Amino acid sequence: MFPADFSYVRAASLEHALTVLGHDAGQVDIKVLAGGQSLLPMMKLRLARPQVVIDIGEIAELKGVAEEPGGHTRIGALTTYRELQRDPRITEAFPAVKDALDVLADPQVRARGTIGGCVAHGDPAADLPAVLLALDAQVTIASRDRSRTVPLDDFLLGLYATDLAEDELVTAVTLPAGPVGQAYEKFEQPASGLPLAGVCAVAEVQDGRISSARVAVTGIGPRPFRALHSERTVLPAQHATLAETPAGIAASLAEHGFTPLSDQHATGSFRVHLAEVLTRRALAKAAGRARGGA
Repeated sequence: MFPADFSYVRAASLEHALTVLGHDAGQVDIKVLAGGQSLLPMMKLRLARPQVVIDIGEIAELKGVAEEPGGHTRIGALTTYRELQRDPRITEAFPAVKDALDVLADPQVRARGTIGGCVAHGDPAADLPAVLLALDAQVTIASRDRSRTVPLDDFLLGLYATDLAEDELVTAVTLPAGPVGQAYEKFEQPASGLPLAGVCAVAEVQDGRISSARVAVTGIGPRPFRALHSERTVLPAQHATLAETPAGIAASLAEHGFTPLSDQHATGSFRVHLAEVLTRRALAKAAGRARGGA
């Protein structure tokens, strides 16, 4: 299927892209093309019918990984999944990112999809945003007039909804240094590869027990979210084993005011059950890595 007619602009620089966005924002339906792995299928299905498409794929200043003061890692918005997968600074410091990239979609999507496009799209079932949430990621956003940085948890608003104005672009995602006790687990829908449920856990261990935990979930609500009730339930980890620890996903959903997603692939209750199981698995794997084991 072919998309509806549209005008095409190839941005030569970030300034060029922001100028075009700022000039026509609110007057013309404009979509930004990064890797195109989400936008192009939507255009072919006529779920998106932009009048103008701005291709930012060749803007060099939005690509690459850089280490910043304070142990932070800045990832340019146009850095592809494949580039992240092959960068030792990412795979060694953020093993949960590697977990997600290893099971994300297929080789074609990993070769073209970008971290900025993934975040800006606001897909409720995307793998990587849950990992970035658990890692306390910050999103840098630019317009012609200003640049701002917001926590990813504040940036994600709902079903395909984000805190991104019509004249703004995501320019980078920044990760603070985190513990090596990280893991991502998912149960995927076989045809699409998207998670029916996915969970990222970040854990620190003291004296053989989990002393702090961050848990983020995707695929079961209108947006990836922190499972705050689950985090409180794990601490101070008084249960004999994680298998006996209530995962608390249903309570975490309710705490955010979310209703579990339900469709032809899985009911909401089944998605919640999957997330409960995956939470225990992800916490166990993260704790094992924190202890230096498998």
